[in-house]
Amino acid sequence: MKYVETGIPAFRLEDSELLYMTLGEWVVSFEGYKHCWDNKRTLGPARGKQEWSGAKLGLTEQCDFMSNNWHSPRFDFKKNGYYFDSSIGDYPFCPAETWEDRYMLWEPDAWKTNRTIGNNWWSSKVQMEESVWKQLTDPYNPINVANEIKPLEVIKNCDLTQDDLSLETIYLYKEWDSREQCNEAVKSYHINNLEKQIERIEAIPYGKGI
Repeated sequence: MKYVETGIPAFRLEDSELLYMTLGEWVVSFEGYKHCWDNKRTLGPARGKQEWSGAKLGLTEQCDFMSNNWHSPRFDFKKNGYYFDSSIGDYPFCPAETWEDRYMLWEPDAWKTNRTIGNNWWSSKVQMEESVWKQLTDPYNPINVANEIKPLEVIKNCDLTQDDLSLETIYLYKEWDSREQCNEAVKSYHINNLEKQIERIEAIPYGKGI
């Protein structure tokens, strides 16, 4: 068993940032994606392969993204004979390494492909949330295949609105082999910060405010 401390940004692993989206206590998932063998419409690298297509999304119960347990290898579409258009930097993630629980994840810079003008994270975040909300409230969006969850019913029964939809950031964190090692790392982190504060205060000339 590995131990992590997710409350301290300094323990985040570099290049492990990803984006995910929640609706209240629910995670936006890939359930509802459809596949086909239509070679008249399936062009380019997808020709002759089963293709994951469409923009149908569903909802699945909350995954614990505040731990390293959410992480697993990406599904290798090419290796398994599938084609998937990941041009906007999204891909299915499966914490249980089965296709029973699929989540929508985005690369950290995926929002840049959704921005209208400028390099503004917040406007792009709103734009991505609006796009997902339209898909979740589409009456023709199929049910969640694995759990038979209808997004519109969840939204109605839980009194959810577009304000409950949020694009969030997740990371992987450093791991320790024991709780003691983790606690020692946390203690060292806080001691180091306190020592820096003491050095800063001692450097302030006498009579000056802190």
